[in-house]
Amino acid sequence: MIKDIFLIDDDGLVNFLNQEIIKDSYPDKKVRSFESATEALAVIQEMLNTSNSKLPQLILLDINMPVMDGWEFLDIFDQLPENKTKDCKVIMHTSSIDPRDIEKAKTYKAVVDYMTKPLNIQSMSKIFII
Repeated sequence: MIKDIFLIDDDGLVNFLNQEIIKDSYPDKKVRSFESATEALAVIQEMLNTSNSKLPQLILLDINMPVMDGWEFLDIFDQLPENKTKDCKVIMHTSSIDPRDIEKAKTYKAVVDYMTKPLNIQSMSKIFII
């Protein structure tokens, strides 16, 4: 069951709205947002180095972000020890409808779905059955 969620999107308003939508419908979920993939990756690395920490079960990841985009994040995330990341699923949550992006997302082992923005009731119900 998904309890912990990371939202990674450079748009603070999108993160805020997604966090509120999730918390309103699923108050038992712990949601943490990041406006930088670099910052989120640093937190994940720190969690991996702490013996009692567990990664979130779900990451909603935007593609187009400055400094480190979603693809660069996934390139690094996919290199982390699988025994520590296997329970952490990634959903690409983006405004891109480019078929090349959809196909590229399928090449990453952590990615379980590709959803376009905005988050809504239908997409949320799909998220929480993964």
